[in-house]
Amino acid sequence: MGTWGSGPFDSDTAEDFLDDLEERPASQRLTVVEETLRSAIEAGGSSRSSVLPEQVMAAAAVVAANVPAGRSLSWNEEYPSITEWLLKPVAPALAWSAIRALEVTLPAGGWFWRSWVDAGEREEAQAAIDSLKSALRPVSEG
Repeated sequence: MGTWGSGPFDSDTAEDFLDDLEERPASQRLTVVEETLRSAIEAGGSSRSSVLPEQVMAAAAVVAANVPAGRSLSWNEEYPSITEWLLKPVAPALAWSAIRALEVTLPAGGWFWRSWVDAGEREEAQAAIDSLKSALRPVSEG
């Protein structure tokens, strides 16, 4: 099906990422999330990155779901267990990495934004990313 919505988990790629995390022991989830974010940052937004934008959004959403401001994000209702996937408190460096990975992977005017056919859905996707950043920012400033 590909992508069916504008939220961070509304694609097959994001669902696969979540399934992979869910199958892992809790101790490995943090490592996978950190590696995903680090790979995205190191790729610097290159279209040849081994990490897809949908994976970065999903990883950032998992981090956000585990910080106080992120517990009320709307998509957590569909995936309530992710709020318990990371040890608390989430480290400021992890929250900062999530924000940075989103910025590098999804720059304004980048190919991800041009891939949305409908302007309304593009705006919804931007609102979802802004919500993630807003939830993560207080922790990243630690």
